[in-house]
Order: sequence, then C-alpha cells, then structure tokens
Amino acid sequence: MYISERKHILSNAIMMAAIAKIFTALCEGGLRFFVKKNSSLSPDMLDIKLWHTQLAVSSFQIFITALIFLLTYKKLNHYINLVEKDDRKNMENLQQEYLGNKLSSLSVSSINRLLQLWTVIFVGADLIYIFTSIMYRRFIGILMDALSPGDGLSDGAFVMLYNMTHGFKYLEILSAILLGVVMTGIFLNDHFLKMASLVILVIFLISFGALQMQTVYLMGREIGIVWTSIIYHVTETFGLFLLSLYLSKNYRGL
Repeated sequence: MYISERKHILSNAIMMAAIAKIFTALCEGGLRFFVKKNSSLSPDMLDIKLWHTQLAVSSFQIFITALIFLLTYKKLNHYINLVEKDDRKNMENLQQEYLGNKLSSLSVSSINRLLQLWTVIFVGADLIYIFTSIMYRRFIGILMDALSPGDGLSDGAFVMLYNMTHGFKYLEILSAILLGVVMTGIFLNDHFLKMASLVILVIFLISFGALQMQTVYLMGREIGIVWTSIIYHVTETFGLFLLSLYLSKNYRGL
C-alpha cells in the first residue's frame, strides 16, 4: 500500500531530528564560551561543570529525537490503519493500476522499515555515543595523569596522542549514520546517496590517519580543532538536514 505522494513522513522526521542536533550543537558551542571562561591546557571535556551541562543537553536532545520518531511512527500507523489490514494488498494493486507514475516512491512497509532504521541510528547510536564519550573522558583523564609534565611529556606529544585517539570517539556513530544513508540509497536505488556516504567515510579516515590538530584563536581563547570532530558534527547536523531536503525534493511521499 502507498500513502499520498504529498505526505513526506521519513524526510520530515530526519529534518526535525537534524534541527534538534543543530540546536544542541549550538548550545554546546555556547557552553564552551560561557561555562568555561578560564583558559586551560586540559581538554574541555575534563571540566566537570562543562561536562555535566553537555551531558544534560545531549540527554535532552535524545529525548526530543525519540519523541519526534515516536510521533512520526504513530502518524504513519494512522495512515496505514485507514485501510483494513485484509484490504491493503488490494488497495496497493488498485493504486499501482490507476495511479501509475504518481505513486509514492516507496510503499508504506518500506517507509516503515526505514523509519525504524533511522530511529535506531538517531536514538540508539546516540545513547552508545554518550557511553563511549564517558569512557573516552575517563581514558583522557588517566592519560593526563600518567603522562604528567613531571614525567617529561611535552605538550606537543599530548596533543598528538589526543588527536590520534579522538577519532575513535566518533567512528561508531558516524558509521551508523552512513549506514542509514546507504540503506536508504539501497531502498531507493539511489547511487548518489551511496557514493556520498563513501566520500564522507574516506574523508573521515584520511583526517583520522593523516591530519594533525590545528589551533585557532577566537574571542581571546585558544581553540584546538580536531578534524575528525568537525567532519562528524557537520555530517550529523547539516549533512542530515541536506539529506532530508534531498529526499523530499527528489522522491514522492517520502
């Protein structure tokens, strides 16, 4: 069975979730300037006050995202239940016969599967990301204690170690997002989505293995830029927002 080509269920859910992520990223960026005002050689994640506020913001974002997909799932089921279960196959045959190329790009069953997949990515992967962030923070704390300045470790060596390990923090969730894009491309037979995922993955791996952390000065503060972090956050915010626009513009009823 197919829903109306004017109903964009999946793309709207992805767009709202991406907007929630953008809002969260802006909040976390503001927290770095207003909560942690003093300069420090240690990473921002080791500031306990900043860390707790970031956890609170991230937890709120996951709650909002889960609510978005729950309401979307109920909305999709509402459209499905307008037709009795025993009549849905006949309805699908009639739609294919009379609507032709005006059908939605995917059936409701395919949209339902993709909606479940993106729910797991947005909610489940984010929960794992919080856990891995907690463990990574513990690792960096232990590393700083073990490699204290008194043991002869230079600031440059610590920065190198921090940059080299930072990519592991984002690898899991970026892989989940790219998997969602690839699976959506498979459902739609869209080669552009598959290639875009591959390009982003290659860029991430190159930055992980080859690029060093860069230092910039902003509003009197020295900020270290980790390129794996930049690529991940751009992908999970503006990248997903552009994905939702792409799906809504190029596919009917998605």
